[in-house]
Amino acid sequence: MNAATVRRQGQGGGDAPSTPEYDAFGPWVDPVRTAEEVPPLYRDHPVDLAGSRLVLKVPRDIARRDATPDMDLYDHLLVLGPDRFTALSRRTGGDPASRGRGAARTAGGRGYDVVEVPYDQVAAVGTSVDLLDGRLTVHALAGPSVAVRFSGSSADVVEGFVDTLRTLAWPVPTSGDPAPRDPTAGSPGLGRLDRRAFGEKEIGLVSAYREVADREPGLRALAAHPRRTVVPLRGGVSRVVHLLHPMTVQAAVVASDGRELQVFGRRTWLARGRTPVHSESRVVLPLERLTDVRAVPHPVYAGVVVVTLRSGGAALDLPVPAGSDAEHVLAGLLR
Repeated sequence: MNAATVRRQGQGGGDAPSTPEYDAFGPWVDPVRTAEEVPPLYRDHPVDLAGSRLVLKVPRDIARRDATPDMDLYDHLLVLGPDRFTALSRRTGGDPASRGRGAARTAGGRGYDVVEVPYDQVAAVGTSVDLLDGRLTVHALAGPSVAVRFSGSSADVVEGFVDTLRTLAWPVPTSGDPAPRDPTAGSPGLGRLDRRAFGEKEIGLVSAYREVADREPGLRALAAHPRRTVVPLRGGVSRVVHLLHPMTVQAAVVASDGRELQVFGRRTWLARGRTPVHSESRVVLPLERLTDVRAVPHPVYAGVVVVTLRSGGAALDLPVPAGSDAEHVLAGLLR
């Protein structure tokens, strides 16, 4: 029997012809190298596979047993093309609508959204992983950001995507180019962070920084702090609640090579409760595209300052301990 005519029984959907995509479906983020590997939903979009540096397809967050051959099985197609980053995202409901730089497309009654960001308009890129819950965000100087959820089992693939995007979006200057101003030049480095001195709870975070620093020799840690418990500014009852469920400013490492700022932390900067936090996050932004920095006291918690880094229309809020090295380094980036 021809493989294309094999039929599989899917849950709730009756029989449907099996497809290579269905047979290979799993939680993994996979590279796309041929037209046949492009998910059917996106095949009407003109993807330049030959001219693209990297194309990835990101599966839906469903169990293999719940998938059927007639489903659109991939939520995103991420394309690092010749001159721009393009994200095709499966539409899950609502009316087709354009979103900033994005446009709506339909395929066979189904739909997906298109967001294109020229490389010189990429403001920052962030990733985080909490067990198997991974998230990727590409921020733009203008227009919408692109947010993608992925399985943490593919964190290394997404990390490779981020590294490739960085080389395309803010290329390393050649020897003939004038050296850009280094806004971190006045900040002394911390040397090689000692995981033990930083505290057992932060070993994973320090290891994440050191893993990147080992493959990017120019990267140096400028500031680092462990997690700290904070209290609300006022209120008797709320203070009792906080004794039972304390709020914690999570640990962070601020690093730079003079061209990029990299911040290593947790997915949630402020977390309530006593449950250990093991997530990891990383934000990378080109310093030459930084347009504004603001630092203001947190409106609810004492001893916390929210530093907002703004690149065009993209804004990143980073709550850090007041008076910490992280506050001084971040707040002084444009001075």
